[in-house]
Amino acid sequence: MHPFIQRLAATFFIISLVTALVSCGGDSGGSSSSPGTVSLGLSDAPVGDLSEVVITIDGIKLKRKDGDDCDDNTESDDCAYIDHFTDDGDDVDTVQVDLLKLQGSDNKIIVEEIELEAGEYDQLRLSVIDEDTNYSWVKEKATGDALKLLKVPSDELKLGGFTVESGGVQVFIIEFNLHKAMTYNPGPDRYILKPRGVRVVDVETAASISGEVDIELFDGNNTSPCMDKEDVNVGNVIYLYQGHVLNNVDNLADNFDSDVDDNVPDAAIAPYASETVAEEDGTYTYEIAYLAPGNYTLAFTCEAEEDDSERFDGIVIPSPDTQIVELNLAEGESKTCDFTLVGGSC
Repeated sequence: MHPFIQRLAATFFIISLVTALVSCGGDSGGSSSSPGTVSLGLSDAPVGDLSEVVITIDGIKLKRKDGDDCDDNTESDDCAYIDHFTDDGDDVDTVQVDLLKLQGSDNKIIVEEIELEAGEYDQLRLSVIDEDTNYSWVKEKATGDALKLLKVPSDELKLGGFTVESGGVQVFIIEFNLHKAMTYNPGPDRYILKPRGVRVVDVETAASISGEVDIELFDGNNTSPCMDKEDVNVGNVIYLYQGHVLNNVDNLADNFDSDVDDNVPDAAIAPYASETVAEEDGTYTYEIAYLAPGNYTLAFTCEAEEDDSERFDGIVIPSPDTQIVELNLAEGESKTCDFTLVGGSC
């Protein structure tokens, strides 16, 4: 059994689609092929200063490639709609999820798997009940149980698509990178969750990276600039970039949104994913799961406390400057990459 499927059996959030598409004609369809069995899931990367990010999902829309838009909530050859879920065995109209409990490769079944017409789907829309703390909210560690409003533009996350294989059995994970997808809006004192940084990945081919970060980078070896921080446990982040970019290491950037920030340097390379280094029993670890196969560059910085998900902050990456490594991920590969005083290695 594929290692990711084994992990899924023990972890906690797969969404399986419960509605079938009507057979489609034309070039976009694959209508003459047998359907495939599809499940969808959610996963997340942690955010260090938050204790809860809760969303209530009340619908999913799927649009076939080259089909008409799915705005009228009418089942058609081009669109399918899901408005019932399973929560711990109960049939429900909505399902509430704390994304911070879906870290790494964790997931949970909320809807039983069904068949979908084989072919390409170029858009998945996740409808969220927002701007009401009875349904969706954020909790900050610093403010305890106080609930902050969560806003989703247009009340739904418009995500990318996937391909359903004829006669196949597939699981797709919707991976939330909250470092990129969520930002704080101080005026109304609320958080905004955007589709930026949220990706759909086929579990069967997905790879992962995990490892340890040596505690001596933060404490006990006079390592600068990490030793110069007021709290050595804050601001430690692993950044992942697509491709091998060591020749452009000075251009490695923190999270930003060029549609919001007009002052991003032209040469800045945005991270594909980022992960806060977590501490447990004195051991510092990270995991970045559900990655497409390919070439990547992994870099660590201890100076990312002020990383604004929308603004280019000019954070030094890597920091210290030895904490960087290039790697290649094959289909389904789980690679260990550790960061020590002398640098990163896989």
